[in-house]
Amino acid sequence: MGSCAIAQKGNRKKAETEFMSALKAYSEGNKQAALQYVKKSLKADVTFGNAWSLQAEIAEKMNDTVLARSSFDACLKYEPFYQNHYYYYAKYCFRQGQNEKALNLLARFNNISDETGFDPVNDKASASIKTAAEKLVESCRLAMEDLQRIEDLDIRNLGPGVNSTNNEYWPGMSVDGETLIYTRLVNGQEDFYVSLKSTDSWINSRPLPGSINTSNNEGYTSVSADGRYIFFSVCNQDGFGSCDIFFSYLKGYAWSRRMNLGDRINSASWDAQPAISADGKTLIFSSARPGGFGGKDLWISYWKNGNWTLPENLGKTINTADDEEAPYLHYDGKTLYFSSSGHTGYGQHDIFRSQLMGESIWSIPENMGRGINTDADEAGFYVDFKGERAYIASSRAGGFGGLDIYSLKLSADKKPIPVTYVKGIILDAETGNEISGRIELINLSNKRMMLSDSSTRFFTTLETHGMYGLNVYRSGYLFYSANFQPTPSGIDSPFIVTALLKPIKMDQSVVLNNIFFETDKFDLRPESFPELQKLYTLLKANPDVMVEISGHTDNQGSAAHNAVLSENRAKSVKDYLVKAGISSAAIKTAGYASTKPVGDNNTAAGRAMNRRIEMKIIGLTKK
Repeated sequence: MGSCAIAQKGNRKKAETEFMSALKAYSEGNKQAALQYVKKSLKADVTFGNAWSLQAEIAEKMNDTVLARSSFDACLKYEPFYQNHYYYYAKYCFRQGQNEKALNLLARFNNISDETGFDPVNDKASASIKTAAEKLVESCRLAMEDLQRIEDLDIRNLGPGVNSTNNEYWPGMSVDGETLIYTRLVNGQEDFYVSLKSTDSWINSRPLPGSINTSNNEGYTSVSADGRYIFFSVCNQDGFGSCDIFFSYLKGYAWSRRMNLGDRINSASWDAQPAISADGKTLIFSSARPGGFGGKDLWISYWKNGNWTLPENLGKTINTADDEEAPYLHYDGKTLYFSSSGHTGYGQHDIFRSQLMGESIWSIPENMGRGINTDADEAGFYVDFKGERAYIASSRAGGFGGLDIYSLKLSADKKPIPVTYVKGIILDAETGNEISGRIELINLSNKRMMLSDSSTRFFTTLETHGMYGLNVYRSGYLFYSANFQPTPSGIDSPFIVTALLKPIKMDQSVVLNNIFFETDKFDLRPESFPELQKLYTLLKANPDVMVEISGHTDNQGSAAHNAVLSENRAKSVKDYLVKAGISSAAIKTAGYASTKPVGDNNTAAGRAMNRRIEMKIIGLTKK
């Protein structure tokens, strides 16, 4: 705030003294005392524009819109030549949703010198105010173009199972939507809390079990899609800079002590607010390190060859001269939500959305709109795997106190690409014991490897409309085969797999779920080749094994036709393997037509199960 050179009336010296007392009280959070001091200031000098402006600001904070508006009007009445007051009034009108009036005030702000002929050097708006005014013009226009109705967002407080009279913020969640992990601030102490989903409510809010919480502050969680890892920020403690990124993993039902991600990710600067991708191979975070565009920028690193790559700046499309923070990379791996004070918005930090268009190419960020963004700061953003609902921390009216966590419905133009997921466990088919194996998930449409890992459990996300082949294998066992073809209508039904690995011995069989033929034909489709290669590898590694490749059909069509078709399909598989180098003598073929159904031929799903290729061990030359 400043003063302008007009004829003073009353006791300006006393007015300024009371005004300074008002500022002090206001900065300490005592709005009532500040209001009393500012009234004394105006009583001493009714023409003191700064006092009117401060009274307007205090009144707005106290939700007294009548006093706020009349105070701004008086401010401009007594100091009509001071440009900054037009900006402050416009900012107030913008927050009240009076965008046209705000634009009119901003026009006066820009043209005050021409209108009055009064332009003393000391009364020119500072460069920072001019920049802020230009940005406010863009924000007003954005708000006027935003037709999204707040009621359509279906904003819901998550309730007392999550929220309290303290501040709750930085929501994160496992992909199944059953476990919410967030930060709670109690008496200046930040710790992680967890709440569990029960039907339509959240319950059992408690500190996250294990060693992850300490006597110091922990904040900002990014939960891995499988719920087994948390990436988070720790400041002013045992790190490389003022804030570092750490992680913790789930051991049984408790979380491990935190571990620093190391000096490839963390620098001597501020590094915080990590976002881990669904596959765990991409990390996006905010950093104030040198080499950015100014303030805090978003950076990206990839997990390759057992280590994180050196972080790269996400580029000028995403980053500005101001701050970009709080990234969240959706499970689709392509939609990025983040907070920015540099892009055109409704408040100090708004949430924006950008999508990966190609390698390292991000779309121009879109503001998420009013209702999601307010004139205050929003703390964190999470979107469920279906892209239907988002979770955000906000200090909206009607909450439990301070920042609360809310859920809201996303409009179609703000959604990510919907995904579903597959998760599973590997068991010995005979003992039921959990065993480790090699897991490979391939997008059969483009041959892209979606998952390649060795473990006892597995998890990954799947886009709808794709066709995916899963193979799980281990030395001494037949491999497990599964096929997934998720559709938008089935997104609420993720794939839960128990991969039973059968030891290699007589009469063991496996369905080869990723071998495909055209309808009523026996020519192998290209999508079959990855699984055929796995079959080749198995037989090559076990030359003592003799197998039967059998073809099966549903009950549609004549029995004679189906017998020939099933036999020819089995022969096509054998021909591929023999050509690849497997002995013809090790492979027998059979066509069983519809005589050995495994599903109900009266249903489409059952008939699909019956149309299959199986492999069975029919001979072993050694034990």
